[in-house]
Parts: sequence; structure tokens; C-alpha cells
Amino acid sequence: MGRSGPKKFTESQHKGHAGIGLIHMLISEMGHEWHDRVVDVGVDGSIELRDPSTGLMSNQHVMVQSKASDDKFSGETDDGFWYLCDEEDIEYWMKSRDIPVILICSHPKERKAWWAHVQPWFEVPANRASRRIDFNKATQAFEGDFTGKLFAIADPHGVAHTPTAEKKHEQLVSNLLPVDVPDVVYVAKTKHRGLKAIYDSQRDSGLVYRSDFVLDGGRIYMWSPAEGTSLQDVVAGPITATPFGEIAAGDADDQRLAVWLLNAALKDDLSEDCRWNNRRKFLHFKATEDLTERRITSMSGKQRLVFKGYYQRADDPTRPKFYRHAALRAHFLRIDDEWFCELLPDYFFTDDGYAESKFADKNLAKMKRIEKNQARLSETLMWVRLLMGEPAPDLFYEAPPRILDFGAPVRFDLDRGITDKNWIAPDDDAAVEPTDEISPFTVAENDLFDALDELEEAGR
Repeated sequence: MGRSGPKKFTESQHKGHAGIGLIHMLISEMGHEWHDRVVDVGVDGSIELRDPSTGLMSNQHVMVQSKASDDKFSGETDDGFWYLCDEEDIEYWMKSRDIPVILICSHPKERKAWWAHVQPWFEVPANRASRRIDFNKATQAFEGDFTGKLFAIADPHGVAHTPTAEKKHEQLVSNLLPVDVPDVVYVAKTKHRGLKAIYDSQRDSGLVYRSDFVLDGGRIYMWSPAEGTSLQDVVAGPITATPFGEIAAGDADDQRLAVWLLNAALKDDLSEDCRWNNRRKFLHFKATEDLTERRITSMSGKQRLVFKGYYQRADDPTRPKFYRHAALRAHFLRIDDEWFCELLPDYFFTDDGYAESKFADKNLAKMKRIEKNQARLSETLMWVRLLMGEPAPDLFYEAPPRILDFGAPVRFDLDRGITDKNWIAPDDDAAVEPTDEISPFTVAENDLFDALDELEEAGR
């Protein structure tokens, strides 16, 4: 029998061990436990997470596949790279529904690594077909303490750990706007029993339509007298000025009436720009006369799209696919005898600028998938600017009359907060198919606070 030579430890094996060693070290620095797998079948090991608030092991695990190389990965630049996965590995990872699997690509000599949560990435058909994972070095770096991110994918409902906020000063901007309401409403009997009859009467008058009224119990409640307006032929009998506060402080029916009145006031205030959709129960921007896009200025001073057409061919506007309108659900709330308006931005999709698209729900679902907090914030700020009105450019400027006067969004100062990057999975954006058809908007945080400060200083 011949003598066998010394066992070889190949360069590939060395790099693999170095990659695992780097992961082990980084995980230990975060206070978690690394478990090697004796047999590598799709994963090299697992991370058992330790609850930082109690020091106890959580029995929550994240499976890890390591890919280490001291050479550049495919397409690698200072910003990112991509990795082509084996089909067998993908099939194995996707069978794990209860335990998350992450792929960690590393350069052990440089002590650098990046990670991706593979299941949501490969749930996208285009990603699955390509077998490729794209890495963003800035957002997917495997460095520092990102315990929150790991718990976010392993225990998203906080069953096995106690999420804790850090001690830090943080200011929260709410979607609540204080509302200054007129002191009285005007009440009269009416011979009409339905809204259609009232709108028909307004049309016949030839005067400007009014939306600032509520029909209830044979009476019409208005925010201003009917004389000389399109409602003058609607009333039947004397008009009484009734304190709005009395209605708001009444029983449940009166309180409901107060909210209806505030909604009617909002519809009237925004009637030049927006239309009420009774089916969706929200206001949405009207189409432009020629169906061209429309932008308005947000609180940050930037232009925001509020109406835009999307076409079957980008160079042929005669063949529209649909039109997107910015929309708003406004909820009026009474808190400690003060009125506030909760702003909930939404979207409306039409075939021609008027009739709702039969694909509206599909388009809305797509919009919700790609929207993040910054996009929602930007939309909210756009509506804030519209409701508060433009700042006076000079001393002679006279703003158009409105029923409701809105203040700046309510802000809260806290001594606890979270670091966003530690709680947002690095591949959140990657799990959505890219699109150039519908895109949300963003706003810089500094722009937001500067704009809020300016509004409050102006006494608006």
C-alpha cells in the first residue's frame, strides 16, 4: 500500500473558513450565538438571537449561507455587486417558511461583509428567474449592531423578544392638523328631502355651487347665510344662527352632525382643486382640462405631482393606460374640546380623468407595495400645504376665503426613539419589482422641520 501524502487544505476551503470566522466574530460582537452546521446543505450555520433587553436567548434563529472571496464579486463597484445563486440552494432556502435565511457575501481579508434576506427577494418572479441577488453596500453592510434588523425578520411580532427604544431625543411629526372652526352655523327648514333636489335647485339658480351644507332631519345646516347664494331657494322659513360648539357638545347624533359639517366645509374649501368621490369616501385632485400633468408646491418648497397620465407608449399621449390623482381621506377628531384633522393620503385612478379605472385596485396595491414612510410623508406634506394655504408673498396679499383654518402638524418631543436603519430590513426595496410607471416622492428631513418652523413663526 502506497504512502499517502499530507492532507491538503485548499484555497477555496481556506476562504470558506475565513468567511465563517468573520461572521462568527461579527455575530459575537453583537451578543448573539453562532452555530456551525456539520453538513453544509444550502446553509453553513445559524444565528441564535439573544434578547438585548433581558440577556436571555430567544430561541429565534436566522439561517446563514456564507459566500467568501478575496476577489471582487460580479459587477462589484464601490456601491454594490451581484451574486448568482445555485438553483438547488434557492429551492432549499425557499422551503424554509418559518425560519429566515440570509446570504452573507464577504471579503475576509478586508473584514467586510454584506447580507440579504433571500426569501422575500426570490418571491419576486423576475429575481427567481435570474437567480441573481443585487447588493447595495451602503444599506446591506454586515457591520455594527443591527440586532433590530435580525429580530425584524426572525420575530417580526415581538413574541420572543422585547423591542426596546433607545434613549435619544426625537421629534415626531404627526398627521394631525389643529382646526379653527367658525363659531356658528346657520340652520333653516327646507322643503327638499334629498341632496339631488338641492343640487338641482342650485343649478337652476345660475349661481356658484355650494358644498358647505348638511341636510338632516328636514333642516339644512350651512356655514354661511343662504341669502344671495345658490341655496337661497332651498330654505323654507327663517334662518337661525346656532353655535357650532353646542352641536359638537351634544349627544352622539349631534356629534356626528358636527363631523358631517366639518367634512362639508372641507369639500367646499377645496372645491376649486378637488372633487369628492362618494364611493371611495375621499377627495381627489381634478384632472386638468387638457389632461396634462399638474404639480403643486409642497411644504419643502418642491413641486409634487398631483395629477399625471400614464400611456401605453410614452411617446403617444393619445393612448392612455390610466391617470393617477392624489387623494385624501380626512378624519375630523375632537380631543379635549379641540378639533383636529387626521390626514390619510391616498390615490385615485381613472381611465379618462373622470371615470374610475377598472384596474384601480391593482394600481393602488402596486403603489402601496413600493411606498415607504418618506413617500407617505411627502404626500402628507403636500396636503398640509394645500390645507394651510400659501404664505402671503407680501402685505397686500389677500388669501381666498375659507371656512376652516388649519394649523401646522402637531409635533411631539420624545426622550426615546429608534434608529431607523436598525429596524428596516436591507432588502425591503428589493422585494418589489422595479417600475418606472408609478413612483412615490421623498422629502429631506431637514426640509420638513425648516418648513414647519417657518409656518409656525408666521403664525399660520
